[in-house]
Amino acid sequence: MKPKLRPLDVQPTPEGYLLRDPYGVSEEALVLSPEALYLASLMDGTRDLEAIQAEVLKRSGSVIPKEKLIELKEALEKAGFLETEETRKKLLEAERAFLSRPRPMALAGASYPETKEGFEAFLKGIAAFAPEVPRHPLKALLMPHLELRRVPEAYGAALAGMEATPAPERVLILGVAHRPIPTPAAALPLGIETPLGVLEADLEALQALDALVGSELFKAPLAFKEEHSIEFPALFVKAAWPEARVLPLIVASDDEARLSELAEALRLLAQDRPFFPLLAVDLSHVGGRFGHGPIEPELKAQAERTDRTYLDLLAKGDFAGAYRLLAERENATFVDALGAARAASRVVAGEGRVLAYRLSPELETLSAVGAGTVGWY
Repeated sequence: MKPKLRPLDVQPTPEGYLLRDPYGVSEEALVLSPEALYLASLMDGTRDLEAIQAEVLKRSGSVIPKEKLIELKEALEKAGFLETEETRKKLLEAERAFLSRPRPMALAGASYPETKEGFEAFLKGIAAFAPEVPRHPLKALLMPHLELRRVPEAYGAALAGMEATPAPERVLILGVAHRPIPTPAAALPLGIETPLGVLEADLEALQALDALVGSELFKAPLAFKEEHSIEFPALFVKAAWPEARVLPLIVASDDEARLSELAEALRLLAQDRPFFPLLAVDLSHVGGRFGHGPIEPELKAQAERTDRTYLDLLAKGDFAGAYRLLAERENATFVDALGAARAASRVVAGEGRVLAYRLSPELETLSAVGAGTVGWY
């Protein structure tokens, strides 16, 4: 048998690497040492245990006892982390259940009020923090997906711009994949529940986009189960444009060629089915939680310089330059907008303006995340 590890969420901890199922099919968790995680990574469906032993010997000169590999394989299988007939069946059942109704609100009650009245009051509070923005119709918008209460000014600026814009027929929500997906991008063929009602999906447009990119967009519906880069912007779309339909799309790739293909597919789609591009992305992720060590003034200044330069390039329409800015620096401050913004490069038009920016502190983890809003007019 050639064991194959399922896509997993892997987080470093002081005790080792914590493994969880990002789709929630298994509720188990395992903590592995760096050595065990390396061995697990070799369980990719191409090697049996003897071949893994040989690979380790070739790479490191070390002999791993087969009993140790058997113990690791059994622990992974018991946790539901290996691809087996049973885990495939559970995954299909979970996908069918998820696809049987509009996507539920995953973060209501924690990040925003669940009731219509409570959410409407919440929006008024966000609007109170909005900076002065041009009251002209937008052609495209970039907004955050950071926790709503952390950057109300950025969300307030986005809401003000949307309310000044006539409702489009459809909206492309272009977010970031925070869970593993098997393809460079994934789409959600479901409406999205909000406190104001269901935000309907444009299924025909999504199917047309799927055909343009090679029929690979609908392979990971459970990646959207808790995806806040789709859930948060959907709230504002429903509030500003109640009758609009959405194309929820998340991007995982940072490969220039794959992103260029996706950008061209979106351009072609827009010719027959025009949409309003809405990018829901965050900027720099720096500090202790992201592997830089505790945040300090120089790192804070580096993140702010990177973010502001990046947003200025996007506002000027220089998406290629914005991509190069991060790629040439190996995206040292972990700007998560890189892939999604590059994918949107051929459908965003107009003269842009940075409407808000803030590097939001996360003092409990000695970290910070950048969030901004850009409107194109």
